[in-house]
Amino acid sequence: MSEELNIEKLREEVNPVYSTAQSCLQLVARLGDEESEALRKTLGFSAFGADTKERAASIPPQVLEALMKMIPIFNSLIEVRFFSCNNFIKKIGAKQVVDLPCGYTARGIKLAKSGIKFYGLDLPAVIDAMGPAVKQTIGDNDNITYSEVDATNYASLRRALETADGELHITTEGLLMYFTQSELETVFGNIRKLLLEFGGRWVTIDNELSAAENKALAAAMSDYPPELAGKISHIAAGAVSKTTLSNNIFFDKDKEKVKKFVSDMGFDLELVPIREYMPDPILSFADLPEGLRRQATDALSNVNLWVMTAKPGTVEKFTCEEDNFNADVSSRDDVLNVSLRGRLDTITSPGLLALFKDAQAKGTISSICVDMKELEYISSAGLRVLMIMRKSLSDGKNFSLINMSSNVKEIIETTGFDTIFC
Repeated sequence: MSEELNIEKLREEVNPVYSTAQSCLQLVARLGDEESEALRKTLGFSAFGADTKERAASIPPQVLEALMKMIPIFNSLIEVRFFSCNNFIKKIGAKQVVDLPCGYTARGIKLAKSGIKFYGLDLPAVIDAMGPAVKQTIGDNDNITYSEVDATNYASLRRALETADGELHITTEGLLMYFTQSELETVFGNIRKLLLEFGGRWVTIDNELSAAENKALAAAMSDYPPELAGKISHIAAGAVSKTTLSNNIFFDKDKEKVKKFVSDMGFDLELVPIREYMPDPILSFADLPEGLRRQATDALSNVNLWVMTAKPGTVEKFTCEEDNFNADVSSRDDVLNVSLRGRLDTITSPGLLALFKDAQAKGTISSICVDMKELEYISSAGLRVLMIMRKSLSDGKNFSLINMSSNVKEIIETTGFDTIFC
């Protein structure tokens, strides 16, 4: 593998969603949270909205006016989610918190300082930055640990919790919407297996925030023509996230269907109203007109925390325990042959991408054949690497996948990649 290849850059390339996590820390820091501001400075992130004036200069006045009402609503989702989950953790007396994904937030610092054991789990690119930054910010603290994981890879999750002892409080924020249905089911199975071993609960709020967001945005756009409101919503949403969300059942509008899915996956569910755990006031709304501030606050007040506990019994078909991966890459007469074995996921995908870029640097590649005979699983990160490889060719027809197992084929078909690769 070429020494010139930057593994951190490769990790970012196969996992672009990681970059959206920066804004969470930047926003909470701007709201006056001391730990978040200290961590932001250590990580070297710019202050929230540092480039706002420059961008605002190119936006038409009417659009800018509307955006000034919408952006605080997007920001409030981050604020409410972060502080409400922290308040809930403290209220119930959790002793061990597993933050999946931990992102760049200062939650670990806050909880570790109060004596709560904190396990921050995330993509390698995030962990590479967070471990050293947190240590630099607060020094050595035995209560805080950061580990790189892939949520669809049970072995990586279990390895990260090697020192855990007793009940876990697993919190998931800003993650589940990025999974395909098959990936979602794998994650549910993996978390259930952890809870069956350690006990405890799994808490998320993400699937209810979207409905509250829509109500608040509707209130903000009520004075604008539908065509302008739609245009502005598109601009604002693009500013908040650069990633494409998956369509899985956990975010279905039919909550009864979602509850059935949770039960079928082996969990008991309790809906806990967020109202008593919300920050008061919501600082993101400080500059909104009073009427809109009240409507937006009411919309968020109706959100519930989804608290899930594992039901005993056997629901293991969605759990993936494989932790092996190998890629053999060879080139002959401009043809690149790739043989994959094991799991191609968030943890292992950067390695395959590095091998491919190394092969590119050594000569022209006009055709690529990927043998998947021994590939057991492929995640969205793995599919992204395959797309990068395919796009490198002048003719996509010279890219082929062969010997796919039924499981890998199902994932590729479910995600819609079969129309590209096959």
